[in-house]
Amino acid sequence: MKIKRYIGKDTQEALLKVKMDLGNNAIILNTKKVRQKGFKKYFTKPMIEIMAAIDDDNSKSRDRQLTKIEQIQQDSTNSKNILHQKEEMVTGLENKVNNIENLLDKILNIVGTENKGNETGSEENGSQLPQVFQLLYNNLLKNEVDEDIAKRIIEEAAKKSSSRNIHDATIVMQSTIAAMLGKAEPIHLREDGKPTVILFVGPTGVGKTTTLAKLAASFILSSNKKVGMITADTYRIAAVEQLKTYAEILGIPISVAYSVPEITNEIENYGDKDVILVDTAGCSYRDKQKFDELKNLVSVSNADNIFLVLSSTVSSKNCKDIIKNYDFIPNYRLIFTKLDETPVYGSILNTKCYANKSLSYITNGQNVPDDIEIANIDRLSKNLLGSLS
Repeated sequence: MKIKRYIGKDTQEALLKVKMDLGNNAIILNTKKVRQKGFKKYFTKPMIEIMAAIDDDNSKSRDRQLTKIEQIQQDSTNSKNILHQKEEMVTGLENKVNNIENLLDKILNIVGTENKGNETGSEENGSQLPQVFQLLYNNLLKNEVDEDIAKRIIEEAAKKSSSRNIHDATIVMQSTIAAMLGKAEPIHLREDGKPTVILFVGPTGVGKTTTLAKLAASFILSSNKKVGMITADTYRIAAVEQLKTYAEILGIPISVAYSVPEITNEIENYGDKDVILVDTAGCSYRDKQKFDELKNLVSVSNADNIFLVLSSTVSSKNCKDIIKNYDFIPNYRLIFTKLDETPVYGSILNTKCYANKSLSYITNGQNVPDDIEIANIDRLSKNLLGSLS
């Protein structure tokens, strides 16, 4: 049994303390008045003292009840926390769902829907195109692809892909561009024991001399071929000196042809070589005298390979003029230089379509012989189409 003493200013207060401490099952053993100690307190009203007791079992039961109450309170608190967490999760999920719905709305706006009569995307006004093709069409224009050529690409892609699928449309367009660019055709050497004569022509400043040096180094270092060089570019002293410097470094012979008839003699002098590379003077088609000399040189050289060298920075209008004025060459291939100087490659596709001649090499820097490679059609197609962001 557990016995305790409780004091209050009156009986009610003392009993309240008993109930609060021992509960309703407490037994009152004794009640009496008591005075507090001290002289001054002797004259105050006496306090009430109650002796109360309770069985140990009842005490333990009460403790268990209190513990249970505390547990219930704790569980209630935990439940509230869990409920709060669930509410936060639900809110988060609702936000994600809303974001997904917004994203789907945007995609649907981009993809759009179009009548079957418009699926070919052949409208003259670009704004009439399905939005997927409009996006791809705009990317072509940003890369400075000629508008007519860009429309042809869109028309072909629209026949083979859906305006609802950006991925499929992009793949089809890249394939269409690659088909327009065609397969790259590098230099093929003769197999009859005679030297392969390779002639380089093109406007001033496009990089013919450096390109020739890169190919010469490639033949020597990679293919172990015997190379001879001839320059007919006697209008620029710096061009002759530049090529002589390359020849000295590579350890190959070089000769200078000061007139058209000398070209034939110099080619014959290199009869023991595998490859003969001939550099010509860059000239404008507006300079009739120089251009007539170039025509004669092309005619007498009887070259096995002729390359028209162009800068990738050239404009579409200049491309058309150049192609038109070099059409006296029956068969030539294209080399594009200075890809490191422009972020757009539209001129390559434009020129290929205008000239209907094969691509061969591209250069992207001044390093000899590293910065030259056979044109990578797949990479060019992707770069021409550009990013869809």
